Amino acid sequence: MGKKIGALVTDKFDKVLEGESIYDAIKKIAVNRETSIACVVDGENKLKGLLTPRNILETLEVRELGVVRGRFFAGPEILHLLTSKYAKDIMSAPVSVKVNDEIEQVINLMLDEGFYELPVVDEDVKVVGTINYFDIILSSLKELKD
Repeated sequence: MGKKIGALVTDKFDKVLEGESIYDAIKKIAVNRETSIACVVDGENKLKGLLTPRNILETLEVRELGVVRGRFFAGPEILHLLTSKYAKDIMSAPVSVKVNDEIEQVINLMLDEGFYELPVVDEDVKVVGTINYFDIILSSLKELKD
């Protein structure tokens, strides 16, 4: 049985309501600078999706700069970004781990999904915190040294 992530979870995370305007969501994330992802939640704090740097930068690229790089048939995506109003409109699907998950599972999910930070949820899919690769590295320094 491997090490669990429970002790590595931090309660510092950006939380955005799914009905929050894109402007307010991005402003909150930029000002807080707590994490690299923001958890998009409903009124009960249940995880509904993620706002990643990619989501935000793509939205800014299209809406502020009028630029779309490297996508030939991106018409529907561009129109969607131009007409989106709320955080839920630009969020990615939810990816999360649970407090009792083992570190190996978390590392595999991070590598498979391309995340360096993940929300941690309870049994009701309510966000309780986040874990990032720095947390995992710091907990493993002793093993790496030996």
